[in-house]
Amino acid sequence: MLSPSQQLIRLGFGFMISQALNVAADLNVADRLAAGERSVDDLAAETGCRADALYRIMRVLAAEGIFRETADRRFELTELGAALRSDEPSSPRDLIRIMNREPYLAFAQLDHSVRTGLPAFDKVFGKPRFDWLADHPDDAALFQHAMIALSQGDNEAVAEAYDFGPFARVVDVGGGHGQLLSKILMRHPHLSGVLFDLPAGVQMARAGAGDFPPHTEFAAGSFFDSVPTGADAYILKKVIHDWNDERAVHILRNCRDAMKPHGRVLVAETIIPPGNEPSTIKLIDANMLVVTGGVERTEAEYAALFTAAGLRLERVISTGQPISVLEASQL
Repeated sequence: MLSPSQQLIRLGFGFMISQALNVAADLNVADRLAAGERSVDDLAAETGCRADALYRIMRVLAAEGIFRETADRRFELTELGAALRSDEPSSPRDLIRIMNREPYLAFAQLDHSVRTGLPAFDKVFGKPRFDWLADHPDDAALFQHAMIALSQGDNEAVAEAYDFGPFARVVDVGGGHGQLLSKILMRHPHLSGVLFDLPAGVQMARAGAGDFPPHTEFAAGSFFDSVPTGADAYILKKVIHDWNDERAVHILRNCRDAMKPHGRVLVAETIIPPGNEPSTIKLIDANMLVVTGGVERTEAEYAALFTAAGLRLERVISTGQPISVLEASQL
């Protein structure tokens, strides 16, 4: 049993575990161990690393249950570590890689965000996160791959949990790769759908990531200006959390103004639970503070956003994943 002091020291060393995990992801160690145990010397030769240095990092990760040292300087993959393989559909590998690059450096300036409420990312890199990604296409592609992997279970869960049957036309606002919209349209063949995003997002969706049914339209633009009009359902998945309250309300108001009188605005987000229990979404909320200026919210905070946008929260629908659908109608 660790003493309180030892527990705090271990928490303080958390960044070391994070960076060790990042190195393992970059070197594809999980893929290299997929066929069975191997010596660290073989792994080092394959990856161009110093064997003694790689061993010390592998030992750190073995202590966390990601690898297992089976004999002197030989390692095998654990069930936990297997989730790091690149061929796992929902692997967090790319998310770990991207979080340990620019966001990791921005977190060194966490005190700036705590004192000012502004993203430290902007201070460190000279521009907002999404503007920075637009200037760095390789990093933007890695970000998109990470989001696609993380959305594997969420998209199906949202499409299954919410009844889109009463609607005729749905707009996926900020739909990116379009996998959510394609899941919705495949489950509800009577629907027509519009994927709305910035030009780069629409281009990626057109390239085939979403596998869209024939009755799909594509529209490019900024949801801060307007969204396609005349639909009876507007869904925003993992969009509102990227923005502060003022900008979030602006997006929601544009959806309200565009939809039919009896339409619905659907916000699919992970809701911060009450209480003091550990929750990944609380960590993600800290990341939003530092990196994008966005906010993860409680149910009450989402309800307040809807009210400010001229909407009313009607209900919250749980899914089989850590994401919920918040349904809102016009006031």
